Amino acid sequence: MDDLRDFSVTSMRTLHQLSLLDRTDLSALFQAYLDSGCELLGLSTGIVSQIEQDRYTVSAVSGGGDLIKQGDVFPLGDTYCQAVVTKRGTVALHHVGALEEMRTHPVYQGMQLESYIGTPLRVGDKIAGTLNFSATGVRAEPFTVEELEFIELMAQSLSHALEQDQLRHSQAQSHSAREASEALFEAAFQHAAIPMAIVAPDGHWLRVNDAVCDLLGYSSQELLAMDFQTITHPDDLHTDLAHVQSLLCGDKNQYWMQKRYFHRNGELVWALLAVSIVRNADGSPRCFLSQIKDISAQRDAESALLENRDELEQLNQELAQLARIDSLTGLSNRTVMMEHLRHAHGSSLRSGEPLACLLMEVDGFRGINETFGHSEGDALLVAVADCLKSVIGKRGEVGRYSADVFMAVLPESGINSALQMADRCLQGVAGLDGVPQPLSLSIGVAALLPDEEPPQPDMDDLLRTADQALYATRETGGNGVRALRVETVVVTA
Repeated sequence: MDDLRDFSVTSMRTLHQLSLLDRTDLSALFQAYLDSGCELLGLSTGIVSQIEQDRYTVSAVSGGGDLIKQGDVFPLGDTYCQAVVTKRGTVALHHVGALEEMRTHPVYQGMQLESYIGTPLRVGDKIAGTLNFSATGVRAEPFTVEELEFIELMAQSLSHALEQDQLRHSQAQSHSAREASEALFEAAFQHAAIPMAIVAPDGHWLRVNDAVCDLLGYSSQELLAMDFQTITHPDDLHTDLAHVQSLLCGDKNQYWMQKRYFHRNGELVWALLAVSIVRNADGSPRCFLSQIKDISAQRDAESALLENRDELEQLNQELAQLARIDSLTGLSNRTVMMEHLRHAHGSSLRSGEPLACLLMEVDGFRGINETFGHSEGDALLVAVADCLKSVIGKRGEVGRYSADVFMAVLPESGINSALQMADRCLQGVAGLDGVPQPLSLSIGVAALLPDEEPPQPDMDDLLRTADQALYATRETGGNGVRALRVETVVVTA
């Protein structure tokens, strides 16, 4: 039996044995997976990590000596796993030192890790961590497809265990919260400063607290002998009863409204009424829980507030505009660029005109930040942004896609036009003055030429292709352009 067949059989047997382990003890489960992975992959160190934003925490480790221990915390950007998170998929490197751009990586310089394979651990749609294995020795051959499938199956199983653990914690917290809520409700109802009442489905008061009596001027005995309709202003009664009917019919579970009550002395009390329905186990209405807030003073102040309406609307418009602009470069932010791409993609499919998307990464930006400081790095990004905006002009839209990656959307541009634009961007950035060192870009170009035959590539296909092209440029040393035509990804059962 050849080596690949041996590995396939052994790995499947190992995965089956691991699947039988107790999945409630995550610590032991992590250790078993890491030990098995190190043995089968022939690597000395295995790690299960937890990732929160830019924070990388070692949850479990096999091997690693004294350099890596459980509980160690590192900036995500200082780990090989940054590439896994960026790619959102498996990364396999059998000879890190052969990659020029990786020789300055903190992990390579500090630990000389030559072999690395890592894949995401997902909880829902979120990357919660990574499963990765590494060694200081260079592998004779790249990782095989079988080895990639093995670590991905391991990660899938561990991801499921993490989801189950999270569900168990959520259920336990929910049970505790429910018990606490019941106790708190009783205490809150009895002693609440907010007027609260329990009302029968026909409108009769079943229970009121002292704050309700103080607000309306009636004793609890007087209120319990009447219904809410009796002390509701006639102009508000129809709306109130319509809301009640919606609750009884099951159209909604709660409502709120402003209404007027008659005080015992005949005066009107403006109140904000919030009502939720409580149902029996069979779904039939049991009672209403009402909270009543005196807003008479607020009503008196509404006229003054309306005078400032125009000013508030203007401020809201300004805030909305700020939310669409990248605060550092003044370009459109990622959200807005995705809107541009979505609109251009739809127009392209309707008109049959081509569409191009460029992803442009500043080469070596991390090193510039480390060498010259973040202030200089920010100034450099601003200069690059101004240059790209000037080069692209009215031919398309340009914005900031991520920290050091810019995005351009070029409607009605085929692959040749997009390549010409990419070259002009390269030349423009290379000719920038006043920067601490000469700059270059890695550019990925994706071009979409709509076809009459379905299925048509969607927006994600276009963006994914541009990212693949950027990755290819980066892998060949940067300072260049790689272009790919968008192909539709068809998923079959």
